[in-house]
Amino acid sequence: MSGAVPAPGPRPDYGTSTSTGTSSPFAVAAIDLGATSGRVMLGVVDHGRLELVPAHRFENRLVRRGGHLCWDLDALWAEIRQGLADAHDLAVVRGLGRLSSIGVDSWAVDYGLVGPDAVGADGTPVPGSGERLGEVIAYRDSRTDGVADEFARKVSRERQFALTGIAQQPFNTIYQLLADDRLAELPAGSALLMVPDLIGYLLTGERRTELTNASTTGMLSVTAREWVPELLEAAGVDRALLAPLIAPGEQLGTVRPELASVLGIGEAPVIAVGSHDTASAVLAAPASPAAALENAPVAYISSGTWSLIGLELAGAVPSGPALAAGFTNERGIDGTFRVLKNVAGMWLVSESIRQWEDEGAQVDLGDLLEAAASVPGGRFRIDPTDPAFLPPGQMADRVMAAARPVTGEQHGDHEDGPERRSAHPRSPAELVRCILESLAETYRDGLHTACRLAELPLPSRLHVVGGGSRNALLNQLTADALGIEVVAGPMEATALGNIAVQARALSAVPSPDGAIRELIRASVDLETFSPSSTRAPRASA
Repeated sequence: MSGAVPAPGPRPDYGTSTSTGTSSPFAVAAIDLGATSGRVMLGVVDHGRLELVPAHRFENRLVRRGGHLCWDLDALWAEIRQGLADAHDLAVVRGLGRLSSIGVDSWAVDYGLVGPDAVGADGTPVPGSGERLGEVIAYRDSRTDGVADEFARKVSRERQFALTGIAQQPFNTIYQLLADDRLAELPAGSALLMVPDLIGYLLTGERRTELTNASTTGMLSVTAREWVPELLEAAGVDRALLAPLIAPGEQLGTVRPELASVLGIGEAPVIAVGSHDTASAVLAAPASPAAALENAPVAYISSGTWSLIGLELAGAVPSGPALAAGFTNERGIDGTFRVLKNVAGMWLVSESIRQWEDEGAQVDLGDLLEAAASVPGGRFRIDPTDPAFLPPGQMADRVMAAARPVTGEQHGDHEDGPERRSAHPRSPAELVRCILESLAETYRDGLHTACRLAELPLPSRLHVVGGGSRNALLNQLTADALGIEVVAGPMEATALGNIAVQARALSAVPSPDGAIRELIRASVDLETFSPSSTRAPRASA
């Protein structure tokens, strides 16, 4: 698997890592891959605080190859190698020695196929030498159109949900596999590796499937740490193709000696973290220690390309009503479950901006949000959960076409003047205002539904983590829609959660429940948005 840019040159040996069993500061690296961008972050753990230092940021763009939308894994791998070398250099400059460990997280459901490892001169497999078999096809590709319905004729949706707790999204891994014409010709010894597991394999040569990401595939049992034979058989998936499971906090392996030599980073341990980025992000939701002691659920939105809204619970809710409401049960860290619903999120805004820029406009997100805050609200709505918004391309046009006027009866506090009678948003600011108000109302309905499914009252606060936590307008609209406090931050929640799991695995964080969140609270600045209206929020039934 060759990189798109040359690997960094050899680096000198800077000595051994700082001991991690004491209060001495030390450094770890978080490889954090999002659907539109990636980063390698240096995490400095020092006397009960975490510090994040950007080492290397890069774009992650979809490419079309062989008729499919794909991820450019070769380019990502080259950027990751550069990022690890840069993180190492930052650690050395700070006097922290080598990296003490590395963790990897990414988006869910997508996978790569890797052939068997080559056999060395001594007759034993050479770890990490397996070739990637074809491209890593993206979940936004159209190859799964109609596949979920086809599979439901073999195994009903209700049965799938009861077995896995996972909602039947059209891009679930099991449906991608049903549409994958490469499986019939795989050589013996091949493996399916989720994206972060594929990066872990390139780093260590070890083939494992991390638990939080495995839970999103639609093939993992909701009640046990094992794959579901009934579903594998129905989908025609060979159990031998799936790598053994590994849980967050367990050590995957160490950086391969030849790679460590090239990058000059030392043979650092690679620790499994919450490799599904949402699992790491929700872990970094800085809920209060009192909530942890009372075993109160954490209400959250992981806000970025996607918005994932729900509750962190001790157990799953794989009921018929949860299925009907479009909720899913993803495994979290320390045996928790994230009962959540996926919403399109800031993808709608970023793709609209991309269309305007392709048409020659210069768009600054900050200026656009400021303009959206100044235009009258309550005019238009869309359904952000509509699958029509899943593919890229001409998003602004599609949102404008889907936007419906809000009637005076629904929002009687607005005058019904000529502007109110406009059939569609007429400017980028109006379009973005429509998107954000629609998201806020979807968040409101989603959290009310999650609480109803879990038979719990509406919490007093909602934690918004991830890049979207910087969107003050959306945070305020959400607080107003729900009538509760919205606590925004941390922005880099995924990387912080990734680093916190590594720190705990290295014995730098106590193991009791809530210790990681206390560490996060001590390490970040938060902003609280209070409802600006005392009206009781509406919620859908």
